[in-house]
Amino acid sequence: MSNFKRDLHKEQLLGNYLDLVYETLNLKFERVRDSNLQHRGVDLLYTKNEAVYIDEKAQLDYLNKSLPTFTFELSYLKNKAPKLGWLLDDTKLTTHYFLVTGIYAKDEKDLKKGFTSCIITSVNQKKLMNYLESKDLTKERLLQYDADLRDFEDSKSRNTIKELNPKTEGLLYFSSQLSEQPINLQLRLKNLIEMGIAKQIYPLQSH
Repeated sequence: MSNFKRDLHKEQLLGNYLDLVYETLNLKFERVRDSNLQHRGVDLLYTKNEAVYIDEKAQLDYLNKSLPTFTFELSYLKNKAPKLGWLLDDTKLTTHYFLVTGIYAKDEKDLKKGFTSCIITSVNQKKLMNYLESKDLTKERLLQYDADLRDFEDSKSRNTIKELNPKTEGLLYFSSQLSEQPINLQLRLKNLIEMGIAKQIYPLQSH
């Protein structure tokens, strides 16, 4: 099985589990099967009052551990040519990201056995972009950082930038060891929640 097919299989199994989670939360989402909509950043559709287009992003490479950060894709390589990542791609319809972290599986080697828990954090896409712009991290500025990292032969994986506190807010992360060599904006979830950009929707937190 190719890496792509294996990843797709993982996503489908997780999607089945997430659908059960949404049911327990009484969230009536429609899971999108249309590949054109999926390519435009829509995995779930919610149309009660106004259309909400949700892109599920899951940390499936970090099973059975919980990370305090999430990476938002700025760019990647396809056939050695740089392509715009999903965070900066204006053709995406996404209004919200559902970040799925802390994914615990009954058996890491056989995900068909199911999952036991996860954390889902909803991020408002517009609020996120406004927050980044308030930090002077406009699309143009992020793309400049991105180009600089690709041009510099000795780029590190973790790269601090003056606009963000690396301990509490975030940094740039360059995965040069991967075939697609993605460059991501790695942001701290706690800060996004405190700034009102994100909220944890599962498990529900008591106040």
